[in-house]
Amino acid sequence: LSQNYPNPFNPFTTINYQIPKESFVSLSVYNLLGQKINNLVSELKGEGYHSVMWNGTNSFGEPVSSGVYIYSISSNDFHGFKKLVLMK
Repeated sequence: LSQNYPNPFNPFTTINYQIPKESFVSLSVYNLLGQKINNLVSELKGEGYHSVMWNGTNSFGEPVSSGVYIYSISSNDFHGFKKLVLMK
């Protein structure tokens, strides 16, 4: 799991990640209260490098407020997280 770029961002950011073998990947964005804001990836992915863009919206397509968010990835036995900052 790589750090998103740009960071801070507005209006889009890119998150890159690498999968060593085919597996089910879940990548989600959370607020600092631990509430899931948006699920960006939830599918079987092949090995290799992948990227996903987030446009600063929640799962309903509504823009979220400026602030610090956490993005988290889960794949097989790996779980990782990093911070990102949305500035409007």
